[in-house]
Amino acid sequence: MGIFDALTDAVSGLQAQSFALQNISGNIANSQTVGYKETDTAFQDLVAQAALNEQNAGSVTASSVSTNTVAGTIQSSSVATNMAINGSGFFVVSQPTGVTDNQPQFSGVDDYTRAGDFQMDSSGYLVNSSGYYLMGIPVNATTGNPEGSVPQVLQFNNEFVPAQETTSLSYEANLPSTPTSGTIDPNDFANDPIAGAEIIGTGADIKPDAPATGTGTVSSLTDSTTLVSGLGMTNGDTIQISDGTNTTSYTITSSSTVGDLVNAINSGASGNAAVTASLSNGSLVLTGNNDTANISITDNNATAAGTDASLLGFGSTNNTFDATNLVTQGLSGTLTVSVGGGAAQTITIGTGSGDVETLSQLQTAVQNLTGVIGSVDTSNGDISLVATDPTASLTIGGTSSASKFGIQSTSAVPGNGEVIGSDVSTFTSQSTSGGSVTAYDSDGNPLNVQFRWAQVTNSNGQSVWNLYYETNSSATGSQTAWQNVGTNFVFNSSGDLVQPTTSALTIPSLTINGDTLNNVELNFGTNGLTQFANSSGTASVTEFDQNGYAAGSLQSVSVDSNNRLVGTFSNGQTIPLAQITLANFNGADSLESLSGDAFAATPESGNPIYSGTGTIEGSSLESSNVDIATQFSNLIVAQQAYSANARVMTTADQMVQSLLQVIQ
Repeated sequence: MGIFDALTDAVSGLQAQSFALQNISGNIANSQTVGYKETDTAFQDLVAQAALNEQNAGSVTASSVSTNTVAGTIQSSSVATNMAINGSGFFVVSQPTGVTDNQPQFSGVDDYTRAGDFQMDSSGYLVNSSGYYLMGIPVNATTGNPEGSVPQVLQFNNEFVPAQETTSLSYEANLPSTPTSGTIDPNDFANDPIAGAEIIGTGADIKPDAPATGTGTVSSLTDSTTLVSGLGMTNGDTIQISDGTNTTSYTITSSSTVGDLVNAINSGASGNAAVTASLSNGSLVLTGNNDTANISITDNNATAAGTDASLLGFGSTNNTFDATNLVTQGLSGTLTVSVGGGAAQTITIGTGSGDVETLSQLQTAVQNLTGVIGSVDTSNGDISLVATDPTASLTIGGTSSASKFGIQSTSAVPGNGEVIGSDVSTFTSQSTSGGSVTAYDSDGNPLNVQFRWAQVTNSNGQSVWNLYYETNSSATGSQTAWQNVGTNFVFNSSGDLVQPTTSALTIPSLTINGDTLNNVELNFGTNGLTQFANSSGTASVTEFDQNGYAAGSLQSVSVDSNNRLVGTFSNGQTIPLAQITLANFNGADSLESLSGDAFAATPESGNPIYSGTGTIEGSSLESSNVDIATQFSNLIVAQQAYSANARVMTTADQMVQSLLQVIQ
C-alpha cells in the first residue's frame, strides 16, 4: 500500500502546485490592474488516522488566501475624478442589470472595490473601467450637510446652483495713522456727512500747560562765580525757593559759588526740590517741576544793601512766577455737556478739589464724558465732541464761555450721513479708498460695493473714523452719492479699535444704484480694523469678501480633502455635491471576489460597516499590491515542487515495475 499511497500523495502534490501556479499566474497577469488584490496560496496536509508509531506524511491540498486589506501603492493621475483610498475601506459601487431609455437600471445589491479609476460618463454617473458605478450620499448645496445615511448611485447631470444673495461682507483693513486726505470738514458739504452729532472746536487761543519759569537778568554768571566776593551777597543770608508745597533753602557762605547754589536747588538741600535750576547764556533760570504751581524766590535779609535775589538778577526780594494753565489765564466756571437731551455732565474749571486746572486735566475730563468721543487739543485748547449714538444730539452749556475753547456753536444735531453728487469731488479729496467687492442680489445681479473711509477727528491719541459706501455711482446735484454706515470707529493711541466693541455690525438697507440688499452683516474678521502707521497714508485693505454669487452650471467634479465630491460651477463657486461612502468589514479577507476587481459581501465577511476611516486622495489611483519579485520567487518554488512530485511518481512507477518482475 505504501507505494500506491506515495503515488496518490504525489498526485495531490501536483494538483496543489498546479493550483498555486494558477494563482501566481493570475497575480502576475494583474500586476498592472488598478486596485487589484493578489491571491496567495496556502497548503494543508491531509493525514490519515493511525497509531502514533504508524503515522506518516499524508497528501496535500491547496486553498486561496486573500489580501484584500493589503494596500497597493498610491500613484498620481491626471484625471480629477480618479480616487485612491489611503487607509482602510472600500468604495461602495453598483453594477447595472440593464438599460432602460438609455438609463442604467440597478438591482439594489451593493458591491465594493478599491479600483477608483472613476470617470464621468455622458449621463453624469461616475463609472470605473470595470463598469461599476460609484455610490455615496448627496450633500445639500446650501448647508453642506449630507442628505440621508444610505448610499445611493451618484449622478450629476445638468447640475445647476441658483443665485445666492449677499448677506455678509468680510472686511479687514489697516487705516493710516496720518492720512494724506486729512480730516473731513462737515462745513465743506451741503449735507452733514458725519455719523452722529459733532461739535468740533477751532480757533481757540489758550496757551498750553507750562511750568512757572523765571530768568535772572545777570548774563555773566558762571559755575565758579562766588556769591559773596563775586556778586556782593551777604555771608550767612538764606535764599528760599518755593512752589507753595516744597521749599528749597540755601545758606550763603563766603566760599559759595553759583554752581553750589544750582546744585543745592536741584538736589533740594533743605527739603524737597521745588524747582529746577540751570545756567543759560550766563543767566540763572528757575523752572517749576509741575504745571499748576507758582514759584517764588525770597531773601531773609530784605534790608541789606543789595538783596540776594536782585543780585542774581531777579529784581526784588520777593519774586513770583506764574505757571501757565487755565486758571492763570483767567478761565473759570463750568462746562456742561448733554447728550440726546439727557442729564448734563459738568466740568468745573478752578483750583478746588476735583476741579480742572490745566489743559491736560481738561483732556482727561472730556475723554471721561459718557456718550461722546471727546478730545482736547492741548496745544491750543480746542474741544471736539462726537456723539457715540448716531441719532443723539449734543448741547454744551455752563458758565464758562465755550467760545474760548474754539466752540462756535453750542448745539448740534446728528448729520444725515449723506454725500450728495455735487460734493463728491470734495468728499473724495477728504477721504481714502476702502476697497471694493462684487456682491449679488437675490436674482444673481452683480452689485459693485465700494467703501471709503474719512477721519472725523484726530486729537491726543484718539482718532475717530466714519465708513461710507457708494449708493449711486452717477449721482448729480442733490442726489445721494455716498452713504455713511452710521457708526463711529474709534482707535486709541496704539492703533487698536476700541469702539464699536463688537466684531460685526449690520447695514440694514445697503442700496447700490437702486438695487437693495437687506440686513447685510459687516464682519471685521480675525485681524479686524486697525490704525497702525503706514507710509502710504491710505487705507490698506487685507480682506474684502462676500458670501453671495450668481447662478451657475456644473463645469467639473473633483475630490476634496473631506472625502467629498465637489463641483466647480460656471459662476466660480466650488460647492460640495456628495459624500463618498467608504465601507469596512470585520472579515474583509472573506469577501467574495467578483470580475472587475470588485467584491461581494459574504456571511463570513459580515455586513458592511459604513465607517471607513481611510482618506480619499483625488487625482490618484491605487496600484495592484502584487510584488513581481515575490511572485517570481514563488514561481520557482512551485516549479521545483511540481518537478519533485513528478519524480516521486516516476520512482513509484519504477518500484511497481520491479515488483512485477519478481512475480514473473
